[in-house]
Amino acid sequence: MGFSDRPQALWWRKALFQIHLWFGLFLGAYVILLCLTGSMLVFQQRLLNDAPHLGNDQLRGPLSYGDIAAIALKAHPHSTLNDIDMRSNNRRVVSIGLQSHAQTLVVYIDSLSGTIVGQEILQHKHPILVLAEDLHNQLAAGARGATFNGLGGIILFVVSVTGIVLWWPGKKNWKRSLNVKWNARWPRRNWDMHSAFGFWTFPLLAMWALSGAYFIFPSPFLKALAYISPPAAAPQIPSHWRPGDPILPLGAFDGQAKQLYPLDHLAYVYMDTLRPGGTVKFFLSPHPAVPLTIDEDVIVFQPATGQVLSNVSSSRWSLGERISNSVYAVHFGNFGGLFVEITWSLLGLVPILLTLTGYWMWWNRVLSKKWRPRSK
Repeated sequence: MGFSDRPQALWWRKALFQIHLWFGLFLGAYVILLCLTGSMLVFQQRLLNDAPHLGNDQLRGPLSYGDIAAIALKAHPHSTLNDIDMRSNNRRVVSIGLQSHAQTLVVYIDSLSGTIVGQEILQHKHPILVLAEDLHNQLAAGARGATFNGLGGIILFVVSVTGIVLWWPGKKNWKRSLNVKWNARWPRRNWDMHSAFGFWTFPLLAMWALSGAYFIFPSPFLKALAYISPPAAAPQIPSHWRPGDPILPLGAFDGQAKQLYPLDHLAYVYMDTLRPGGTVKFFLSPHPAVPLTIDEDVIVFQPATGQVLSNVSSSRWSLGERISNSVYAVHFGNFGGLFVEITWSLLGLVPILLTLTGYWMWWNRVLSKKWRPRSK
């Protein structure tokens, strides 16, 4: 008799059970917080890319992106250009992100007329979304919270793997453990839900845990992927730009980008110019509305000279690069439209069910037995 027949009798399985139990109990509140905020953030990009609709979806007017950014900066002279977001399906309206003190001001400009058709402070329009992102990424505790979040992802991955090993009931009973006996008494039904839901969602749970750790500690993951599948892209040339140095007009960068990728459209521009070694990053794609890193070409420029520091096309990605650049979209489910987003959001709540059913089993099997004698 071994693991295939009577796994419950094995000493190492009992040890795994204790690891699964105590890690699961420790992470309970953390899991509930991450699942609730994560299920909200699935729709983040859809909510943020809500520029006013003016018709002519695929049309952009004669104004250049530099002219449009200048209009926004003229209206808010004490701000700095942060980004240009064209990931909305409405190509006529250009979304200009301005940094003003600690807030992000989004200005929507009609590219045909050059008029401002809307503006908002991002943190004010979506305060719940901003809070959810801060909680989900950093537990609202800055760098220390992010570190704990990464460690939590690793521990959650251990809980997932130990859970799938503990799920195996033996070859005589494994089919029964795939389903929930809804007409059973509550303790049995609670156990079935914990076991069956844990089994069927194991791939997603393990992926969410591991990708969450990757976002906080990317270096070891990238090194492992590079070892398995060496990257095809050349390393980025360092930028010697410093805050206060001149920045070329946006048209200079846009012209180079069009020459390099004539069939692409602009998806996103990020002005990374608030630090030494700053850059201007152009993200282009044949389909700008798809999530970044799924189908994109990225050009990194030196702000003062326009020198191309890096030019990476998705067509030249190695397998490892494709995996690493797809992690975000897979984690949040924004790769297959609204149906996948809704599915991801609902499945993202399953770990809450697993946590609550696990706590109930712990109460029923351990705490209640200790509590009853004291209550008499």
